[in-house]
Amino acid sequence: MTAIESLRERVARAHRELFTERDTGALERYFSPDFIEHSPLVADGLEGLRTLVAAHPDLHHEAHRVLQDGDLVAIHGRYTGLEKQPLIGFDLYRIADGLIVEHWDGLVPEAAPNASGRSQLDGPTDPGTGHDPEQNRARVTRFFTETLIAGDYEGFRRYTDGKTFLQHSPDIADGVEPVIAFLEKLRDERQALDYARIHHTVADGQFVLTHSEGAIAGARHAYFELWRVQDGRIIELWDAIMPVPEDAQALHGHGIF
Repeated sequence: MTAIESLRERVARAHRELFTERDTGALERYFSPDFIEHSPLVADGLEGLRTLVAAHPDLHHEAHRVLQDGDLVAIHGRYTGLEKQPLIGFDLYRIADGLIVEHWDGLVPEAAPNASGRSQLDGPTDPGTGHDPEQNRARVTRFFTETLIAGDYEGFRRYTDGKTFLQHSPDIADGVEPVIAFLEKLRDERQALDYARIHHTVADGQFVLTHSEGAIAGARHAYFELWRVQDGRIIELWDAIMPVPEDAQALHGHGIF
């Protein structure tokens, strides 16, 4: 097992033991005493996680994708027992000296499959081999900057093959034209998805996760978007877009980013 695989497996095991086996001893085994929590669902520090697990006796998590890039590990999956409706999205962990020191998440309610029959979680799960993660990161970052931050939606044509775009968002069907039409419609209705900056990228094999922030109709939002790159073209997207509570800064002292 490589060092990268070891770190990936260690964080996945910590996540499973805490959120599925509900073993709060995982906090002492895997987490730093100075752990920083950015999730608006949880109070800061280890005690916040301990309280969360204790308050949800039916808590369970299904991991579908685990990505590792340097000191960051991202887990894409499904929570039940946290709220009445299952939650789908991403957990992002930062590790230092073998311990989890920081956590961000983006979770949204589970929805029915979209018009193309895709769910928020189905599709390829293995990062795979033979890919160039740094090249993929650079391509996705350029696409993101030109297309989403600058608002030039023609980027969906430039950075794909112009037709193929597999879509897991509940609101949009497959294809380049549907995603452009959807984003333009929101902009015309003054509900545009405005993007301000990227905070983290996690590049692993064929996948690149972007964690960014922006606003929708003036309300601050966090964006977690997982892009799949094939033969130098962006081909698939999973996402979790959530509003940032106005009291997040006061709750944690450092906001959710």
